[in-house]
Amino acid sequence: MNSRVIKNLALAFSFLCFFFFSHSILFAADPTLPKASYLKPETVKEWLGEGRPLLLIDVREPKEYEAGHIEGALNNPYGEIEKHLGDWGKESTLVFYCIHSTWRAPYSANLFKDHGFQNAYILEGGIVAWKGGGQTIRASQATALTIAPYPQDLKIALYHPQDKTYNEKITLTRGELKLFDGKEGRPAYVAVNGKIYDVTQSRLWRGGEHAPSEGKAFAGQDLTFLIQESPHGVKELEKFPVVGQLADIKEQ
Repeated sequence: MNSRVIKNLALAFSFLCFFFFSHSILFAADPTLPKASYLKPETVKEWLGEGRPLLLIDVREPKEYEAGHIEGALNNPYGEIEKHLGDWGKESTLVFYCIHSTWRAPYSANLFKDHGFQNAYILEGGIVAWKGGGQTIRASQATALTIAPYPQDLKIALYHPQDKTYNEKITLTRGELKLFDGKEGRPAYVAVNGKIYDVTQSRLWRGGEHAPSEGKAFAGQDLTFLIQESPHGVKELEKFPVVGQLADIKEQ
């Protein structure tokens, strides 16, 4: 047997080992956590018009709510939303929103989904889309009605279900990383600066797409350049466990 044949057999064996190893991870892993669906403003308006019982939950800060909110909405700021898990029955229909429903509303709705609220939804486009579609908003007091801008002093405090611990790290190529895309129950891995993070448990990475990336950040990819341009950089990612590293990048 010549050296070329031996080399090809070795490569084939390596591929098969990775294939069975990676798929054993996929099938042994717990299903990815549930993701709240988005509802268009016109759908919510239609449901309200039909008299369907639903609650609108404004997860912005009190000052934002007071300046202008959807009529009938309750104000439960996202930072305190977990305190309200016992306020309603799990059969309740809850629609969460913030300014554009980019991250505060998805985070809150997915938290409720995690706790068995099957009818937790996100208002697509938030209060801006609601008002832009011709629906009215209300102010808490007789002041100039407005949609308050994003508060610059807002403290970001995100909590996610318990993460796994990886005592043995793995090495993946970019092609292999694509297997972990967070879809159909598969784990969600992303790479940044050569390190691979498991973001499966994140309430902002459900279904393998990051909120609020607006369709730009997906699991199973090297997001180094995209993360560097984000407001929080790699800081938030570092809260999640490191699975291993990319094969063609030296450990940072």
